[in-house]
Amino acid sequence: QLAEDFGIEEKIRPYELCQMRDVIVLKPKEVALDEARKGIGEAMALALDSCDKMRVKEGEAIEEDLLQRLGLIEAYLREVEKRAPLVVEEYQKRLKEKIDRMSQEIEIDDARMVQEVVFFADRCDITEEIVRARSHFEQFHHYLSVDDAVGRRLDFLLQEIHREVNTMSAKSTDASISGKTVEIKAELEKIREQVQNVE
Repeated sequence: QLAEDFGIEEKIRPYELCQMRDVIVLKPKEVALDEARKGIGEAMALALDSCDKMRVKEGEAIEEDLLQRLGLIEAYLREVEKRAPLVVEEYQKRLKEKIDRMSQEIEIDDARMVQEVVFFADRCDITEEIVRARSHFEQFHHYLSVDDAVGRRLDFLLQEIHREVNTMSAKSTDASISGKTVEIKAELEKIREQVQNVE
């Protein structure tokens, strides 16, 4: 009114009205406590259901990844198992060739050569480690099919498998076996990272 009386052009913007005290008064809506509880309960149930569905979906994806990686590791282990006996045969052949070259100059005891081959075969034998690793893999597969919290058990099995693979690697004098154990360890590390997400 004052602006009109004095000929002042005045435009009031809506946000200015909102800033004026007592121009707009918000009255709280009364909500019945039971109604509020019901609404909150329904919202919580919906959120928890959605969370459960998401966890199941994530769990299925993790399980699929774990099974794929386990399959790859088991294939590497089969290759190691096939290669292991050949390592001893190749060592025996190299030793014999070396002895044949040396025997022209000196006399070599055949019993001593056999003893060396047996010693080498015993030192690089990884049969026990392969058997134990296979057993751990079977347990790992079993725990993946159980409807229970198995994260810690899987983590423990991974440590045991890693120990067996380290022993195989330490015993091996063969580049092919050493290479496969490196591949196995890399996959085990990826599995370990995934298992950290499993209850």
